[in-house]
Amino acid sequence: MWPTHGIMEGLIQMIPGWENKVAGLQFGLLVAIAVIVGLGLVARQLVIKILPKIMKSFGDEKDGISSFEMNSQIPLGAAAAGFIWWNLLGELYALPSMLPNESLEFWTLAIAQATFLVGGLLGAMRLVEIVEIGARWADDDGELDAGQQTILHAVQSILRVVIFIVGVVLIADVFGFNIGAILTGLGIGGLAFAFAAKDTISNIFGAITLLLDRPFSIGDWIKVGGAEGEVIGIGMRNTLLRTSADTVLTLPNGSLVNKDIENFGKRRWRRYQPLLSLDLATGPEVLEKFCRGVEEIIFNHPKTTKESSSYAKVSAIAKDSLEVSCNVYWDVSGSMEEKESRESLLLDISSLAKELKVDFYEPRLRASRS
Repeated sequence: MWPTHGIMEGLIQMIPGWENKVAGLQFGLLVAIAVIVGLGLVARQLVIKILPKIMKSFGDEKDGISSFEMNSQIPLGAAAAGFIWWNLLGELYALPSMLPNESLEFWTLAIAQATFLVGGLLGAMRLVEIVEIGARWADDDGELDAGQQTILHAVQSILRVVIFIVGVVLIADVFGFNIGAILTGLGIGGLAFAFAAKDTISNIFGAITLLLDRPFSIGDWIKVGGAEGEVIGIGMRNTLLRTSADTVLTLPNGSLVNKDIENFGKRRWRRYQPLLSLDLATGPEVLEKFCRGVEEIIFNHPKTTKESSSYAKVSAIAKDSLEVSCNVYWDVSGSMEEKESRESLLLDISSLAKELKVDFYEPRLRASRS
């Protein structure tokens, strides 16, 4: 507590009629409580007003500062108010001349402490975001890769769980709950508790396993059983996927550990095997020139790889067409880049066919010639 007994008592005794009773309590005591409440509210407003200015001095909106200050200033303001109330009310009730009843003293102090702890707990939860802001600042380019984001999300989840547990224990202690008895009770009923929480425990250990093994990272496109999508979050209990339909799918971490995970994001290359159907009237020399031209297009494309395994060969002579099978390997990082590469390849092949006067198989054209 703060050493303000003499000053506080002197100020209270300056209030006219401070010893008079109002609703069974000293008038000076009630005025002092009202002033302390007001001081706490002023402290709250100061934190709400000043915190954004302090945070903006460390970065701008793109660094995540704006989101952090909006999420943290209100709970931290409440914590500041609770801190003022807790300390000053304790000082007030310790004055020899003040005669609060036990109920008033207990509940006002309990509410003050709870406000401080709850505000501090929520503020600490928001402070976890500083980990990401700090990581971005420390990174060379200011952008976290998929692996860094995965580890960051796991660390943030663990910190939130620890903060929550500590906060609950402290708040329970404020309201007089016997923490030792609760822990003893948990020990006695540990088996039942473990059975009830087995799924949660399994998911937490699953998250740890995923973090250590890293079968996928945020941003990877994965397929697990019948589920498929982009990994957008890895928490302590669940992993979130955004599907091709733009829905968010929640998968318990415990179930992921025991399933086969197909990670498309870790592909070294992507295979593409288009089948080109040419008009049956195409001559052998032109056909060979077309195949060699397609191979040259494949080899010279900036996004292809594995040239030794790539080809464009006549694979079949069908009833109405000549089939040219192509084998292409893309060195691309995403599905959109792959689609763009396919488009440019097919457009180049179309231009080659036009240049060599090669017609693609079209049933109506074939029927008109026969």
